[in-house]
Amino acid sequence: MSRILIVDDERSAREYLRVLLDQEGYANATAANGVQAIVELEAGGFDLVVTDLHMPEMGGADLLAHVRQRWPSLPVIVLTAASDIAEIVDLVRQGATNYLVKPAAPNTVLTAIERALATRRAPPAEDEKLQDIVGASKAIVEVRHRVMLAARSDVPVLITGETGTGKELVARAIHRCSGLAAGPFVAHNCAVSPRDLFESQFFGHKKGAFTGADSDHSGLLRDAHGGVLFLDELETLDPMFQAKLLRVLDDGEVRPVGSSRTHRVSVRFIAATNRDARAMIEDGELREDLYYRLRGFEIRLPRLRDRAQDVPLLVRHFLPAGAPEPTDEALDALQQAPWPGNVRELMNVVRSASAVAGGDALALEHLPPGYEPGASVEDDRDVDGADGGALRIAEGLSLKEIERRAILHALDQCDGNRSRAARLLQIDRSTLRRKLQEFGIEGK
Repeated sequence: MSRILIVDDERSAREYLRVLLDQEGYANATAANGVQAIVELEAGGFDLVVTDLHMPEMGGADLLAHVRQRWPSLPVIVLTAASDIAEIVDLVRQGATNYLVKPAAPNTVLTAIERALATRRAPPAEDEKLQDIVGASKAIVEVRHRVMLAARSDVPVLITGETGTGKELVARAIHRCSGLAAGPFVAHNCAVSPRDLFESQFFGHKKGAFTGADSDHSGLLRDAHGGVLFLDELETLDPMFQAKLLRVLDDGEVRPVGSSRTHRVSVRFIAATNRDARAMIEDGELREDLYYRLRGFEIRLPRLRDRAQDVPLLVRHFLPAGAPEPTDEALDALQQAPWPGNVRELMNVVRSASAVAGGDALALEHLPPGYEPGASVEDDRDVDGADGGALRIAEGLSLKEIERRAILHALDQCDGNRSRAARLLQIDRSTLRRKLQEFGIEGK
């Protein structure tokens, strides 16, 4: 039986939690402040601490610091008023497992406790679980460090970065290293959520709820119960539906379309976007309250052109097992390329060049047109972009390669927003999506 320490200077709050946990079969003890809590903890036998933030003598922040130093693996859930969200984000970075905004509904409290206890039961994460995050640059070392920090907590995570930087790969690494690793990882691209099917996709539906509902459907949230729901391209989600997701984040309950019954779900949210969140909020595309709720922990992924020293490591990572060492000339050329499509573009180039090499060492002549040294500097001609940018086209490029580069350029100019990129290219969104799949640059 798990034993939980409740720390709050308000007697009514302590009693509320004590009774709730008693009813669920948890053993517990209480303390009125951090000093009393440390006395209880020194006696031993606790699996979790649930503490208020502001208390006399010793508050939750100081208690958290003491627990992290004395009992590093002991999970701590912090209770806070809504006005303390910015402070809580800092506490999460310092090691808080989760936070709850007062007054927290019983289901919300119990869900947070279940997940925190699962984190404690999980074995420590191992570096091998991060082997897909390839690189030795300072930027990528920091990404791996933040992945491990995110894995040790239970708060929502927001991953930002350009198209092709590996946001889903990082999300999967967080899940793999966390206490929820045994649970499901459900990935969903919000750009493919039809407006009229959102509730069915996320909340599920009962058979006969609407035309075409020939059977019960559990929905993404129930599919992800006990694990992670990864929301890619968050910026494309309709603000009205963002409000519905915010409610799930707060109360942990879903009701399928056509049903009168609600289901409790325990889901960790990881969201990703390639756009600037503040700009989206100002444009009305992203709810500010959802942004701050999802941004319990943020990981920013670097552009490949900002960590060119990692290119040789990535090239070797993408080559088939047992392939000969690539030539120095090929590696030098790949390091000099601008990589607007980031790691995904490099992966596609290496795989294409490897197929051309046919088992020989990957050399300069195996690279696709336009990746030879100086191709984008000495032999290029500037073509004005529709928005004032410049697309550089090298001599000898095929029409298909020019088309691919134009799409990547448009996405870069539009900060990855596909709707805007499609308008810039004067094509519809479905055509753009098909082209992305054709060129192997679909998703993130």
